Amino acid sequence: MKILALAGSPRKRGNTDLLLDAFIAGAKSKGAEAAKVYLNDLEVRGCQACYACKKTGRCKQKDDMTKLYDELLAADVWVFATPVYWWGPSAQTKLALDRMFCLCHGPSRMAVRGKKAVIITASEDLPRKATPHLLGMFRESLAYLDLELAGELTVRAYTKGEVAKNPAALKKAHGLGARVSSP
Repeated sequence: MKILALAGSPRKRGNTDLLLDAFIAGAKSKGAEAAKVYLNDLEVRGCQACYACKKTGRCKQKDDMTKLYDELLAADVWVFATPVYWWGPSAQTKLALDRMFCLCHGPSRMAVRGKKAVIITASEDLPRKATPHLLGMFRESLAYLDLELAGELTVRAYTKGEVAKNPAALKKAHGLGARVSSP
């Protein structure tokens, strides 16, 4: 099983990143291959709503999403890890997700259908208050892409790295990675 983990936080070694690392460790414990991409390190432009992708299944823009499309299509599981910013995902995560619209068209449509997706998020506020809009947006977007939502993990953590002192949250992330990677 191949997993592509999209780290949507601009803070490396922050809470979202640490949760994602625990997820990846859990997945690898079950034999999965996992690659992590820091979205903040990519040069990605916003969707231009030109709909050129409706014919080809690929965006006509040439930026770092071009390579990411190949990685997404090669993966069995996509992990979206993002902090909660204003009741939604980080700008880096939303930008990448917007550009995945092209995968709903052309030959990419069938290549995406049935893949699994996971959502991991950290928020300053209690998740039940902070994440409903973010989770709703993701659930609808993933359904539109015909991805199977394989799991969600929402954790309260704000100060950079504080989740490292929350073994229960890290254990949940590890367990989710193991569960998603099990046959």
